[in-house]
Amino acid sequence: MLIFGFRLPYWMHADQDLVLVYHGLLFGDGLPQEYFDHPGYGYFLVVDAWFRALHALGLLPIATLSALPPASDAAATAAAWQHLVEAGRALSIALVALFAVVYATLVRSLVGDRRVALLAGIVMAFGVGLTAQGRQMRTDLLSAGLVVTALLLVLVAVRRPPGGKPVLLLGLAGLLTGLAMVTKVQAVFLALGIPVAALLFGQRFEPAARTRGSRSPWALAAVTALLAAAALVPALALVAEGIAGWGQALYPYKPVGGGLSGHYQGLVAGWILLGMAVVAAVLRVPPAHAVTAAAAVLLGLALGLLALDLRYNVQNVIAVANFVEHMFVFTSWRHATALQGQEQVVGEGLLTLLLSGVGRTLAIRTIVLHPDNIPQTIIVEWFALAGAVALWRRGERLAAVQALFLLLVAWGLEALFSLRGFQRAYAAYTDPLAILSAAWVLARMPGLLDRTRSRRAILGGVALVVVAAHAWPIIETRRLPNPTTHCEWIPTYMPRVGPFPFCR
Repeated sequence: MLIFGFRLPYWMHADQDLVLVYHGLLFGDGLPQEYFDHPGYGYFLVVDAWFRALHALGLLPIATLSALPPASDAAATAAAWQHLVEAGRALSIALVALFAVVYATLVRSLVGDRRVALLAGIVMAFGVGLTAQGRQMRTDLLSAGLVVTALLLVLVAVRRPPGGKPVLLLGLAGLLTGLAMVTKVQAVFLALGIPVAALLFGQRFEPAARTRGSRSPWALAAVTALLAAAALVPALALVAEGIAGWGQALYPYKPVGGGLSGHYQGLVAGWILLGMAVVAAVLRVPPAHAVTAAAAVLLGLALGLLALDLRYNVQNVIAVANFVEHMFVFTSWRHATALQGQEQVVGEGLLTLLLSGVGRTLAIRTIVLHPDNIPQTIIVEWFALAGAVALWRRGERLAAVQALFLLLVAWGLEALFSLRGFQRAYAAYTDPLAILSAAWVLARMPGLLDRTRSRRAILGGVALVVVAAHAWPIIETRRLPNPTTHCEWIPTYMPRVGPFPFCR
């Protein structure tokens, strides 16, 4: 990514690079957010902080909108935006590296094998999702990194004896999930699968191990519950405000259907509470620890949502609170013909598109039936699938189901994201699940890494992923688009800047 793509012209990925840089500059000047598609809020906070830090170190001349050169000076304008976009690409590379390291570290905690974790981290860093994200600025990267990390924290926590550390992990997972939602609402799909993953991967412990830890478990439960309640009251008020502001949304929302608008948010909350209760019951968690853990999750989620108050804008609150209607707006724009006349979210047109997405997702896995958009991580998926079958046949049924669950969730997410097109960047949400599925299988077959022949085959597959990751960046450097194609939408999304040199 440092060789291919970093020095490309600033207009190469104008959507999203220019829009996200623009909002980092807006926040630098203390101006309100203007773009709410994702809604992108969390990412704008990070970009603003990144620009400020680089400016303070003398590495970035401009960190605010007011410091931009006049649009009449074409050379200075081009140079300023080139520096800003390169700074944004550097942020993306840093986030990719951080995500890969955190991912590998948590996988090691989960599977207990350093070799498997290292291979998983390498494949993760060079998977189609992160390589696409690392060459440009996109809100998906931060959102996916946060929610995937939350999933791994939960899986690590439910496989440890009850105590203070699992509670901290669960609280942090709740916080990251809330932050992922305020960055890009699509994170909700993976977040809703976390309770099921916790149930499948959770581990029971003997009473002696379960009671080890705090001397006064109920006192800790009470304190944590009080903190959670203190954070939940304003967080729920924010959600209620967003639901009440449904009609004031910047985009034309349509009702979900079946009377669910304004009510499905309660179903989501119920799903979270039910999931935690079922996990606690199945794993036979002591009541005090179960209350503490649940309160920690709710405290983290509430704090994540309350981040909306740092740079409050009611449109962010409306988008996060009404995430189904918000996502449907952009689906309806992309599939205007298929959804023509559909006056609610749930309808025949949407279901047809979803079924088509499922079919295409499965066809892509065969390569032959759908040879386009083939991810380089497909060999990892094949390995995970074959490994799950092998585990099932030798009697390790639970491990096989766990691996298959991760793989099916990844495919399900890809089918859902097909409503916005099969974009490479969305693999940032799905690649980590497929890779974790393969790592889970490999950790239960250590002989594959001990035997020379199979080890070489596995390392060869990893090398193939790394090599294939460079194919598209090289192609991009040889296929520079015509930047004037962006001139139509730029005044709408970036009204405070003058025309770019390529738009004159």
